[in-house]
Formats: sequence, structure tokens, C-alpha cells
Amino acid sequence: MTLGNFANSAYSPLTPFLKSHYLLNSAQLGLVTSFIFIGSLSVSSLTGFFVDRLGSRTALKIAFAIISVGSLLAAASRSFPELVAGFYMIGFGYGIVTPSTNSAVMGSYYPNHARIMGIKQSGVPLGAALAAISLPLLALHFSLQAALVIVAVVSIAVSASVHRDKHPGREKNIRSGYFLEFARTWANRTLISVSLPVAFLSWGQASLLTFYVVYDRSMGIQLEIAEILLATLLVGSVFGRIVWISLSERMFSQSRSHMISLLMSLSGVLFLVFSVSQGNLLILAPLTFFIGMSAIGWNSTYVTMVSEIAPRERIGLFSGVSLMMISMGTILGTPTSGILVDNFSYVLMWRVIGGALLIMSLIMILIARSLGKGKASG
Repeated sequence: MTLGNFANSAYSPLTPFLKSHYLLNSAQLGLVTSFIFIGSLSVSSLTGFFVDRLGSRTALKIAFAIISVGSLLAAASRSFPELVAGFYMIGFGYGIVTPSTNSAVMGSYYPNHARIMGIKQSGVPLGAALAAISLPLLALHFSLQAALVIVAVVSIAVSASVHRDKHPGREKNIRSGYFLEFARTWANRTLISVSLPVAFLSWGQASLLTFYVVYDRSMGIQLEIAEILLATLLVGSVFGRIVWISLSERMFSQSRSHMISLLMSLSGVLFLVFSVSQGNLLILAPLTFFIGMSAIGWNSTYVTMVSEIAPRERIGLFSGVSLMMISMGTILGTPTSGILVDNFSYVLMWRVIGGALLIMSLIMILIARSLGKGKASG
């Protein structure tokens, strides 16, 4: 997860370099993020095939091979369309990584999986933090292209080191009935009900990762300090992904959707506070940690909930469908955030996201109650 998201989140610390090298506006920066998630969305319908049928290790091997090709394409790009095509392939490969690791954890640790899932998902912000620390230095001292080539080299090394599964699951039926199972997954009321509101959390997370550094720069904060603050955001996310899943296990193990609703409320409030921070580092540094803890740290709770909803033999498929739904928040939301910045201000963008999350937290509470009543009556 760490090395996968090192590649997948490379765009975030490199946004100032992408913006200046390709002369991009905020809406185009948002489109870079969107194409990464469009890539993940494209492969989501096939993750059940990759993971449940071919095996989680084989799926990871394929995933990192695709990521390496995308990284090299982005490094060699000479135009904006070529750049987004490279990041699309990175997202396509990374879309296989989370379902693969979800399946591996549930297969090895169920029913004592919650804490392990939280630790596993902490690899996501750890990878992003690794990218935030190393890639800007490479871009400053060498070039943007050199930083992307390093991402490709890391991905090639991972793909080469992972061994194929010798006995993948359901090998005889790789093709039969797969699309019927895919259609049935979309009919799962619980999965759909909890995933659509979480798309708004995905919007907030992607907007933070896309615009955080350039927002700090717009307030006169030096690039080096802005990158350190980005790393602080990601450290908070690591902490959150472990803490929230532990709390949900103790407080809401029968309804993790209540914890997600709580995280939506907390994130909404912090986005509103963030919009008035005005570059004061004494306020911004701790606020950055806590907004990372909530607005990015929610993921482990959600991933665990989806893995628990899914039948054991269809975890990859359920994970893929859930990623398809929450990716829409990023694909549609991040360019919207860029349009708000270009036409109004960063302050308005953060406030719109904060208000939307507060509204969705109320909707999530209603959904959680409805699902609880359904279980009781069943």
C-alpha cells in the first residue's frame, strides 16, 4: 500500500512543478487528479476478475507493472493530454491495489481483521508522505521528469519482486458468470447506501491533496514549508486511519456507518475553520494535522466496512464497485473545486466542501438508522 500510493499520490507534491511546467490553471490541475481516479474507476469493474479469480499476489504484480508504464508515459509527456494519459494509467494500476490487499487481509486475519486493516490502510498516507518528502527534492535538484522516472523504477521493482499465486481462487470459472455477479453487487442496498455519501469525503480528500501546497503558496508560505505542512497533513492521516478504526471497533463495530457520519461532521467543521486560517503557521500546523486525521483518515473505516459487507469470495468485486462509487466524488468534485478557485477563491472552495460534508453527515445518520432497522426487522 505504501509503495502503491507513493506512485498514485505523486501528483500532490508535484502540483507546483506540474502547474509551472505545463502552464496549467487550477481547473486543469483538478483534471489531473480526476484522470487518476478515472483510471481507478475504469478498472473497478474488473477488480473482481483480477483479485477473486487470479489471486491477490498476481493482481498486485499486474497492478505495479501498469503503474510503471503510466509513470514513464507521464515522464516522457510533452503536452497536457499525454500527461493525463500517464496519470490515467497510474490510477488504473492503483485501482487494483486496494482490492488485492483487502482480500489478502480478510483471507489471513478474519475475524480479527479490523486493526490489521487499519494498519494496512495507513500505508496510503505513508506512501503519500514518502512522495511529499522525496519527489519535490528530486524535481528541484534534477527535474520533474526525473522524479516521475524514480516512481516508475520503484513500481517496476515491486512488480518484479511479487510472486504469482500458484493456486488462485475459482480458477475453473474465470469467465463464467462474472458480469452477472458484477450486476448483482450493484443491487446491494447496504453497499450503495453507504458508498454514495462517502463520495463527498473522497471529494474533500482529493481537493486537499491537489490544492494544499498551491493554497499555502498563494498565502505567501515558502515552498519548503508548504511541503512540510503537506507531510504533516499525511502524518495526521496515518494516525487517523489507525485511531478511527480502533474507535469504531469499540464503539460502532455493529454499525461503522455511525463512525463515518461522525468523521464527516468533524471534517466539515475543520474545512470551515481551515478556510479562515489565513496562513498563520501557529494555527495552520496543528489544524493541518487534525484535518488530515479526519478528512483523509476516514478511509480505513470505510474499507473495513465494505470488506465486512462483502461475501468472503467476492471481497475484490465489492471493493471495486465501492471504489467506482466514491471515485465519482473525486472525478467530478476536484475539477469543480478548481473552477471555484479560478472564478472565486480558495476560501469559498473550502467552505463549499465543509458545508457539503456537514449536510452529508446528517444523511449518513439517517442511512445508518435505516440499515439498523432493516437488520432488526430481518
